[in-house]
Amino acid sequence: MPLDPKVRDFLSRLPTLNPPTSVEELRRNWNSAFSGKKVEIEKVMDLEIPTRDDRIRARLYLPKRTDSIIVFYHGGGFVFGDVESYDGLSRLIAKESEIPVISIGYRLAPEHKFPTAVNDAWDSLVWIAKEMGISKVAVMGDSAGGNLAAVVSQMDRDNKTKLVKFQVLLYPAVNMVDNSPSVHEFAEGYFLTRKLMSWFGSLYFSSGREAVNPLASPALGKLNDLPPSLVITAEYDPLRDQGETYSQALKEAGNESVCVRYKGMIHGFISFYDWFKAGRIAINQVASTLKEELS
Repeated sequence: MPLDPKVRDFLSRLPTLNPPTSVEELRRNWNSAFSGKKVEIEKVMDLEIPTRDDRIRARLYLPKRTDSIIVFYHGGGFVFGDVESYDGLSRLIAKESEIPVISIGYRLAPEHKFPTAVNDAWDSLVWIAKEMGISKVAVMGDSAGGNLAAVVSQMDRDNKTKLVKFQVLLYPAVNMVDNSPSVHEFAEGYFLTRKLMSWFGSLYFSSGREAVNPLASPALGKLNDLPPSLVITAEYDPLRDQGETYSQALKEAGNESVCVRYKGMIHGFISFYDWFKAGRIAINQVASTLKEELS
């Protein structure tokens, strides 16, 4: 279908997300763009989680106490985004699902290159399950965060820890060497650009060889025996095809996976829930799915 008129108007008011002059400029200009209106939650706590070589920030949202939790990894190309900029979305997911959400402030490139973000994502998942005594864990992430959610789901299988019960992947970056049609068709003019994706990769990886490591590109890893998943894609997103291909590959490997394409939408639309009705609808879909899967 055509690009949603509200998305077209949104894009006309917004500068294209192209490589900036510096990482600091990107973080300064864009972190606030992902901060939507905030709903009230019964309890919000800032935490520090120990990793193998440092401590990272996290924020816990407690709508009520249950034996379940949603571990959320934010997007931003592994370069920007943080607990603060995803506070509004984390609150909404917690409120709508009635399940606690913990947002993970994994360390970013270029200060911390691959596989630091992966290690932080995995170490925090293990710590949460052990220290908080949680028996039902879902992992969730958007874009780069969707990459981390998919990766830790595979690590969970490989380590035989069996912590992850469900994974939610929002327009995930699961193939760092993707050359599918959507990468070219939506390379410019739809918020996320191909040039920016390449720039993110140059900051995240120390060498091009790392891009084909399954810890960087989970689509290139073993796909058997993984937890059920909900994959959400956007029609006008360069990452669209790789997300949909990943969901199909999961099913072909014997896993349960549901993939939903939101027509007329662009990459990141869920974070822009204040502007796009589809963002709210997707949040409701995610929340109801998690409520059912973790009940």
